[in-house]
Amino acid sequence: MISGALSHTTIPINNSINENTQEKWRFLHAIDAMCQSDEASITRVMSDEQLNGLLMQPFEKPILWRSFAQQYPLHGIPSSISDFLEELRQLDIEFLEVHNYAERDTNYKLSLDEIVYHFEAPPENRPPLNFLDIRNQILSRVPIHVNKVDLLRLALRRQEGSAGKGNPLRALLDYADHEFFLLSSRHSISPIHVDTAGQLTYIIGISGCKTWYLPRKLTTKTYEILATFGSSTPETYSDGWVKVDIMPGDLLIMPPGCPHAVFTPEHSLTFGGNFYTLPHLGSSLRVLALQAKFNFVFSNESITKQDYLNFLVMLEACKNTMDSQQMASVASSGIGWGITDQHQTRKAVSNIRWGGQDFWALQQKLRLLIWDIQTKGHAKFD
Repeated sequence: MISGALSHTTIPINNSINENTQEKWRFLHAIDAMCQSDEASITRVMSDEQLNGLLMQPFEKPILWRSFAQQYPLHGIPSSISDFLEELRQLDIEFLEVHNYAERDTNYKLSLDEIVYHFEAPPENRPPLNFLDIRNQILSRVPIHVNKVDLLRLALRRQEGSAGKGNPLRALLDYADHEFFLLSSRHSISPIHVDTAGQLTYIIGISGCKTWYLPRKLTTKTYEILATFGSSTPETYSDGWVKVDIMPGDLLIMPPGCPHAVFTPEHSLTFGGNFYTLPHLGSSLRVLALQAKFNFVFSNESITKQDYLNFLVMLEACKNTMDSQQMASVASSGIGWGITDQHQTRKAVSNIRWGGQDFWALQQKLRLLIWDIQTKGHAKFD
């Protein structure tokens, strides 16, 4: 692959008579036709200094580091699909959940033997399958740059206090919860979606190629478009799209609420994870609010109780240490949670309700923390 090009993927013609398959391929050709090859939509990095600097601020463009793994190898992580499946077998994993976009009832389980057979058979004889969010139980390989800024991990460490024999650092045991593998067979397609709960996402290529479709401009309006029009309408993004091939060793980092679609031109295996940063905490809260309102129209996952608890931990940990810009960003997220100038007291904020919402008590606690930060910010600047 030529290092200067973002993508060399050409979308083939699909002659399937399956209606669902035809619909996905129409979507893919539509979004591909809206792509432009300009570099302005992506921030390329080639050094620790560049990446560390970007992660310490609220960046808007996705970050791309070609051949990242040459400098930071994924030691201990299987380097091929066959090795990965064998590693799962050694861990006594018998089944994986699969997404088959050609079927109406898309999620079901396949045995490991069936999966091995699927990837060994000629690709034209097998339907495109996506095995998403396979929890990493092999070896933690979070990029060191991410570890330095991951707000949730830092907050959990602070919450635990000192660590030792009598008080082990339990947060360390949760690291694998934020790491995953994506295993995809040739020609699988994921429509436009946003990763759940306002998280930033990093992806590192291991084997094969995956093509990411990303908006050429990312603003608050960009993810509001997804909440309004759904996952199969690329034409509603008037600024168009850019596509990026993730090859073995490449690193892609997306900011919170970054809509993206994915095409797999050949069998592929990628490694990734989710994290939060303090500079993006306000953006993450805004994305969380949209997902709470629009659910599966906006994301292909549901918000969990743990997601709300994570935000409460992060806000408590940093509410007294934020700088003015970070405080303003968190405070401005309040409007997404229904907090307006009319809510002048904690009681008024506590009375905000959204119909049909799960975890309303946790939402109430979240609103009160945002309101406290708003109030503190107003007092600071008055």
